[in-house]
Amino acid sequence: MSDLLCVFDVGTTGSRTIIFDVNGKEIARAYKEYPVVKQPVGVSEQDPKIWWRAIKNTCNQVVKKIDRNDIIGISAGILRGNSFIIDKNREVLHPSILPMDERGVDLQQEGGMRLAISNILWLKNEKPDLFSKVYKIIFTETYIYMKLCGSDLLITEPTSAINGIMNRNTLDWDSNLADRFDLPVDLWPEIHTPGEILGELSSEAAGELGLKSKIPVVLGGGDQQCSALGMGVINQNQAKVTMGTYTFAHLVTGDEPAQPPEGDIPIFPVPHVIKGKWMLEGVMPGTGIALKWFKDNFSRLQNKECEEKNINTYDALTKEAEEVTAGSEGLLFIPLQIFRKGTIHGLAWNHSRGHMIRSILESAALSAQMYLGMIEAIARTKITEVKADGGGMNSDLWAQILADVMNKKVIIPEVKDSSALGAAILGFCGCKNYNSIDNAIEKMVRFEKEFNPDKANLKVYKKLNRLFMPAILEIYRKKRVTKGI
Repeated sequence: MSDLLCVFDVGTTGSRTIIFDVNGKEIARAYKEYPVVKQPVGVSEQDPKIWWRAIKNTCNQVVKKIDRNDIIGISAGILRGNSFIIDKNREVLHPSILPMDERGVDLQQEGGMRLAISNILWLKNEKPDLFSKVYKIIFTETYIYMKLCGSDLLITEPTSAINGIMNRNTLDWDSNLADRFDLPVDLWPEIHTPGEILGELSSEAAGELGLKSKIPVVLGGGDQQCSALGMGVINQNQAKVTMGTYTFAHLVTGDEPAQPPEGDIPIFPVPHVIKGKWMLEGVMPGTGIALKWFKDNFSRLQNKECEEKNINTYDALTKEAEEVTAGSEGLLFIPLQIFRKGTIHGLAWNHSRGHMIRSILESAALSAQMYLGMIEAIARTKITEVKADGGGMNSDLWAQILADVMNKKVIIPEVKDSSALGAAILGFCGCKNYNSIDNAIEKMVRFEKEFNPDKANLKVYKKLNRLFMPAILEIYRKKRVTKGI
């Protein structure tokens, strides 16, 4: 019998279940994309039930590939920034409001994202009758762990709670913030520590998931902080980039939250899943998902051909981009910031599909460089290497573009879904398979590729870097919503 851990990786566009062994090797996986729901401009909501359906679907698939008696624990890496309200019967009163939603109150002056406060205040102001029924304000992980362990368990953890009224110094709810926004402390779930055993899998949940009941459920953490742990990025001045639906850049800053200066392009201090450690975070929406947009809208013939040949469409798209030189011959794609309009600069008659694809890949790398450069300035440090994960890093071309744009060595992990691996590390530590995080990282985290900057491309990308940020600022300051013209 071998010890296995079941990890739920709950994302913005879909969820996956991955089974890991104690050495960090992936044993089985399944993925389920959420159905696309058309919503009004500026509105971005999700029904929490879709997360649980996707978890059930994928868990039942992977259980068929293993001996379920080998599973010794459950953990999860979960998207952050979502918040919603439930009544005393634990029924959802309003769909979860996603970070992309434009309706929330602007709270940047609070020195952090505070997305939960922003979105819940909108609910309170705009739907007072509904809000009068609220029992608890909860997050995605609150809902997932409630479904796993039973309705009496209503918890969160610091990587998510930072979006609410959490005090950065105490990592507990702040009564002053509660009073300021009239969102009492008792409306929020309990804050627990990642790696802590929360309870056992209920018999009801076990039946739905195809697992044994009474398996220990270990608290994981936010997707990006778990991603950092899954690549061993836990020490000061270590950096990582995630190329997924969004592009994220992170730097570990130490044991206290850094306070970035105010600016048009925000950088946020966020807690790590490692207790007492902090990171700086920059995020660009609309990068990886732009490639999906291109695939869905301008690659229907390729989609059909790839389906017939059992080829990954994204592999086919990046192959087209390989034929284009660095800089896409002057074509510059500016990703859509939330629902604000992106732009395409320098479009000419000589540009092809390959140019457009490569410019999308380059825009994600330019986003990472922009944010990491700002983060380095705030932290007063200069790094020479970056660990990078996410679906985009399955492409050698994209990884090389990232190295060229950032002028840094890029190191790619064996497990690209590092968020899931980070949750597995927390799970195995919680189940006492390892006596320390460092020991678990040493045994479970491995890297398979390195990409060094191509000197011939550096000059081209330096020019693009100088053009990219001003274009982003122009869009951001205008705050144009995609509506009409």
